[in-house]
Amino acid sequence: MKILIITPRVPYPPFRGDKLKIYNISRLLKENNEVSIVTFLSGRKEIGYIEELKKSGITVEYVRLPLIKSAFNLFRALIPAQPFQVAYYNSRLMKEKISGMTSREKFDAAYFHLIRSAQYADSIRNPETLKVIDFTDAVSLYLSRYIDVLKNGIKKALIKLELRKIVKYEDTVKNFDTLFVCSDADKEFLNERNVHSNIKLLYNGIDVDAFRYEKKETEKNRIIFTGNMPYFANKDAVLYFAKDVFPGVVKSVPDAKFYIVGQNPPSAIKKLHSGNIIVTGFVPDIKTEYLKSEVNVAPIRFGAGTLNKIIEALALGVPTVATSLSIEGFPEELKKYVFTADTAEEFAKQIVYILNNPGIRSGLMAEASEKVRETLSWKRIVGDFELYLKSRIKNNL
Repeated sequence: MKILIITPRVPYPPFRGDKLKIYNISRLLKENNEVSIVTFLSGRKEIGYIEELKKSGITVEYVRLPLIKSAFNLFRALIPAQPFQVAYYNSRLMKEKISGMTSREKFDAAYFHLIRSAQYADSIRNPETLKVIDFTDAVSLYLSRYIDVLKNGIKKALIKLELRKIVKYEDTVKNFDTLFVCSDADKEFLNERNVHSNIKLLYNGIDVDAFRYEKKETEKNRIIFTGNMPYFANKDAVLYFAKDVFPGVVKSVPDAKFYIVGQNPPSAIKKLHSGNIIVTGFVPDIKTEYLKSEVNVAPIRFGAGTLNKIIEALALGVPTVATSLSIEGFPEELKKYVFTADTAEEFAKQIVYILNNPGIRSGLMAEASEKVRETLSWKRIVGDFELYLKSRIKNNL
């Protein structure tokens, strides 16, 4: 197959989130197919990232998107119905780029990544090209939950405005052949709203070779949270844990330490740094950070989809405590391996229980690691996705 991937951000380096997903999808699809990526370039350093992708045999085209252009787009979006996150990536040059690429070459399938790329569907020139879009998360579900925890009045008003825009804009995806999301919870939510007649699952996966289960010496009473720190749900989770949950842990385990690991921590998180709270910022080897820890935590209070921070920890056999919301999108066979808690008191209690019972790691978590490898390996996920595209393309002929 000849596949075009339209994604708003250069999928490299593949450290977290959406970049990680597109990187793995593209690198595995290219084993049996011709893969081209078209994306935005937001800074000069990303030219080096594009060169790294090209080394792996992927064709990459890009359109420059200066920050001032995106800022102007956001200003224009205050009144029209287009959501801010869609308007941010609005570009006449991108439309022309996609139109030119699909006029010169015949692509069997076009994979649009995230709702913000839906605006470029009409730029595909060949009407026979299969068009699929991957929301990953149901954005409307994420925003509705975000509103519930916001206390800042101005920010809450802006997010409510964005939610109204997103709800209307979601109807535009009906022209795609398939809509993908990464969890059953997101699929059910969008089905109830009749957003699309053909919604399929495309799970977030894991590189099972990179995150292979190992028995290693841990640091006593070490607790870890990982993620992209500017992301609203992560920032909220860290602040909530540090202020409401961690004091309860320290009360029972005075020498407990909480490691906050992830790139670009905002000032509110940096201020947490103290004797028993360590803010590391970006680390090049996230696997070692997990393996040194006795407990992984995901105190996420709003959001959607499935969380890499839980998948990775389970694959490495690290006991994890998470809110029930954090795992609602997980396959049922994996949920039983996560310790859940939805109040600060219960969260602290579960952590203390794990810290006092090290046998959990060599028993239950070894089993969890194997189950994650069976269920969420990128090779399996992308293989199923490839088969689906082939079947749809064949049926469209």
